[in-house]
Amino acid sequence: MSHTPTPPTTAVAALPAPTPSEGVPHTLKHLVFEGTHRVIVKGVALRFFLRADGVWAPATDTDFQRAYELALFDPDALRKDVLCPNARRVEHTTVEGWFWSNGCNSAGLCTFDDRSPEECAGMAQVARGTATH
Repeated sequence: MSHTPTPPTTAVAALPAPTPSEGVPHTLKHLVFEGTHRVIVKGVALRFFLRADGVWAPATDTDFQRAYELALFDPDALRKDVLCPNARRVEHTTVEGWFWSNGCNSAGLCTFDDRSPEECAGMAQVARGTATH
């Protein structure tokens, strides 16, 4: 059994909220990707995973974002160099994390509070398609 090395962790300083005069109160105006597996944002540890060969593998935030963006488009159409929305794509959030899938062969999981995928029982149900709404 091979071991996938865990990418490094980076702490991200919270960006100050813009002032109301900037027209976007209480939202972030810029996102920063660190190229790491574990990112601390406002004291919460986020960990990123991609599903490969039926197993959750650690991923960097940049790899996670790229895979997520690809999942927005229909995978069959992409193979033909055609961009069209992916009607099979799903997303689901629980208190444990955020799950997305392209509805075919790609899925990602961002866990909250430094959890591993195995510590996310609700997300496991979502990934198997058995969660209730």
